Amino acid sequence: MDFRKRVGLRVKAIRHELGLTQDEFADKIDRSIETISNIERGISYPGFETLERLWKNLGIHPKVFFEFGDDDNNISQKRAQLIEDQRAVTKKLSDDKLTIAVKQLKALL
Repeated sequence: MDFRKRVGLRVKAIRHELGLTQDEFADKIDRSIETISNIERGISYPGFETLERLWKNLGIHPKVFFEFGDDDNNISQKRAQLIEDQRAVTKKLSDDKLTIAVKQLKALL
């Protein structure tokens, strides 16, 4: 999967994590819904100004948009979306519940 799509999936996951619609998300960073949609679908990159608005208005650290594992280069879009969904869900878990979740994931291996 190309970098643009991976960044788009990350933006979408963050929006979902915050419980925002595309319209609400766009309003918070003073961008159009079309811009958000194009970024999330991997059609366009977010510009530096848009990223800065995300950082400042949503309290998201810049590195979050670009941290990908080395083995993420050749994964399918569906797998990338599932990984982003998993990331968003596990961020909300308490330490105790996260410990249980990790044990369950390891058991699946």
